[in-house]
Amino acid sequence: MRDRMDMAGRLTILMHDRAGRLVLDQRQNNRIVTSGRMLVAEMFGGRTTGLPRTPVSAIAVGTDNRDPADADTALGSKRGNPKAITKVEYSNFTDAQSLARVRVQVTAQFDFGEANDPSTPLREAGLLNDAGVLYSRVVFKDVTKTDTFQLTLLWDIIF
Repeated sequence: MRDRMDMAGRLTILMHDRAGRLVLDQRQNNRIVTSGRMLVAEMFGGRTTGLPRTPVSAIAVGTDNRDPADADTALGSKRGNPKAITKVEYSNFTDAQSLARVRVQVTAQFDFGEANDPSTPLREAGLLNDAGVLYSRVVFKDVTKTDTFQLTLLWDIIF
């Protein structure tokens, strides 16, 4: 018998106009960075020294399109303040190799007046805990966010 726990993630970006019409549905795999893997390991092991180990609690967006790397500890160019995660859902499923897996989906929403700049598109996002530890980072196709759009970010992490 062989067991594995390959963590993986995928971001879904949904953008709606003021009438509630869906104008963008984009999906992109993320990179779980070293600081995120360490966060999970330390929470699992119960490490009690140093910074408090807390779960992810916010999603930040930015404009840097540099490829994600294991050593990333922050977004390349953050725009605005991170948004609190407002919804967390868990589900069980069996993957293609017949392994039982767990999916957690976290959701945050940038409202019409948030993270706007029509001259520079959004290109990156990151999952953070309340101490600012970066769990994962993703780079995606340009998203121009203005006050006529609401942005919903749904982030799936598979364990």
